[in-house]
Amino acid sequence: MSIFDNADKTYITLTPAGVFEAFSQHKPTAQQLALQALLSYRETMLVAVWLEEYSERWLNSFVEQGFIEKLSTFLPAPNLPLDQFLPYVVASLSGKRRAAIASDEGFCLARIGYSQEEADMLSVAAADFSGFMLRQKQRGWAIESQAISFFQQVDLLIPETSFVFLWIDGDGYALIIDGEPLTNNRAFVELIWGIKTSGLRFDSSI
Repeated sequence: MSIFDNADKTYITLTPAGVFEAFSQHKPTAQQLALQALLSYRETMLVAVWLEEYSERWLNSFVEQGFIEKLSTFLPAPNLPLDQFLPYVVASLSGKRRAAIASDEGFCLARIGYSQEEADMLSVAAADFSGFMLRQKQRGWAIESQAISFFQQVDLLIPETSFVFLWIDGDGYALIIDGEPLTNNRAFVELIWGIKTSGLRFDSSI
């Protein structure tokens, strides 16, 4: 069945791969903005609504690349502040159930499992790493990665700490994950959706 069948009854949202693609750049492309639109409202979008603004060709391409998935029913966006929502998803994101969210200015926005001192230290480190990656890109080193991981064991199997970098509405964020990073799941998508729509709670017009 085509994704265009029952377009007025089929909902779509981003996959984890779609989140990484959509929020990977400070200045997103038109296609990345089209992907971001799927996490810009209080509930998942109908295919028909999305196609009012964007092309079928793009939708087909996004589906083929694994950036979009179909849903049979709508899902509401998370409606909690970050520090309250993070505990609900941390077990699905971190092998050690410890995570934090930092701004690109080095401030800790939310944490779970880490002490405040640990979270503050890691948030500053995240800002340093983000700045390093941006500087290397400006110098011509084409860094495509959106994450940095540090390992204690030389086998490099499971990282000790990982920093995942994303840009949401022009602001840089770092998701700091202790132990094995588990970003290939719905919890990761919902966390980014919660950050993306946080301003909607104060805007009754949307």
